[in-house]
Amino acid sequence: MSNQSEKQSPEHIAGSVTIGAWDEGDAPSALDDEVTDSRTQLRTQAAAEEPTVTALTEAGPPIARVADGWAATDDAPRALYEPPVQPPRYRVRRSELAGDPHFPPVENGLDYLVSVIEHLESEDGSISARNLKYAVLHLAAGTEVLLKARLQFEHWSLVFAQPGTATRQALTDGSFSSCSPEETRQRLTNIVGIPFSVREKKALSDLARSRNALQHYGLVGDNADAGKVETTTAQVLNFLIGFIETHLLPHLKDQERAEAEIAMERILGGLHMIQAYVAERMRDLAPVLGPVRNRTLQCPDCFQWALVASDGHSGGFTVACYFCDTAQEPHQFALGYKFYVVKHGKISFTDNDSWNPEYCPDCKQQTLVAGAATAAAPDTPVTFCFTCAQVIDDLQRCQRCGHVYHPGNEPHACPFDRHRTRQPN
Repeated sequence: MSNQSEKQSPEHIAGSVTIGAWDEGDAPSALDDEVTDSRTQLRTQAAAEEPTVTALTEAGPPIARVADGWAATDDAPRALYEPPVQPPRYRVRRSELAGDPHFPPVENGLDYLVSVIEHLESEDGSISARNLKYAVLHLAAGTEVLLKARLQFEHWSLVFAQPGTATRQALTDGSFSSCSPEETRQRLTNIVGIPFSVREKKALSDLARSRNALQHYGLVGDNADAGKVETTTAQVLNFLIGFIETHLLPHLKDQERAEAEIAMERILGGLHMIQAYVAERMRDLAPVLGPVRNRTLQCPDCFQWALVASDGHSGGFTVACYFCDTAQEPHQFALGYKFYVVKHGKISFTDNDSWNPEYCPDCKQQTLVAGAATAAAPDTPVTFCFTCAQVIDDLQRCQRCGHVYHPGNEPHACPFDRHRTRQPN
């Protein structure tokens, strides 16, 4: 394919592909046999309902990444470049639009957490001192708001320093003294019945101390250690994600919950780019992932070794990532895994290796991926079936039809074998 002398839009190149964004000056300069220059960047808007392809494309089957997962389609275009590692664009939150600063408690707390993510996201792990400072301030503010929101669900007077003197008017106009962070935690335990581990108590206390120092004086001396601050921040973030999903989201009404889930998409989507959080989260997941290392793989969405294929004994064959909480059917994850993990987002047009998963000779489902790796042996390529949830050994491939089969089982009947005896009906 020849080079293009004029810049072309993705719509021109990709036909009917829906493209959410096209950065000025980022059009590909050449369309080679494999992939275009890695400088090509295409960011896509993840619409609420409309499927969006995440790669600049050329007509041809068979894979597209849509808003709700991976899907193989007849008209899905083929990728021409290595897709960006950074998170896709997210749905626009109401608070990002022009208007009155209307922030109900949960939405207010989640907005603080979005700011924390934006300050801590880093591809190379480096975080500026200024970003870390504002991440601490906003995380402390968001934590206080979200914990008090749960108290308010129990009874609105519980957020007052003296509940016996509480009035609705004071709550509405904000003319009251609220309970301290420590009092908030104690009321959540003693009245609502929410326990806090020793580790969680310490992390919340350390965060409050850092916030007070920054807010009223400054963070200096031994307390101004980036490693310590990042660790505390990661621990509190890890606690808050579970707290929000368990104790806040179920109490929200439909419209409030819809807005909160949009904010959570942004928060969860950025967590894998915060190295301290990744380390903290994976440490907590170790007891869960350790026993299933032989069916744990790298997630094509967050790229953490937390994708677990179910063995079917828990009521289905859903594959789920414990880190980013993504759950899909085996075929959808097998598509994404082969494209983004095995192929690294690169497709060669001269490569005879199909980029669709293959049919498993055991379960007969198209969820078999060669070149996979499990957490039990991450450096050893294996052939893994996402439906069987196990490594499939001793397979052979027919050189004529490409079919994969067990040589020890019944003989493979190749459709291109002219000497094959036709069986009577």
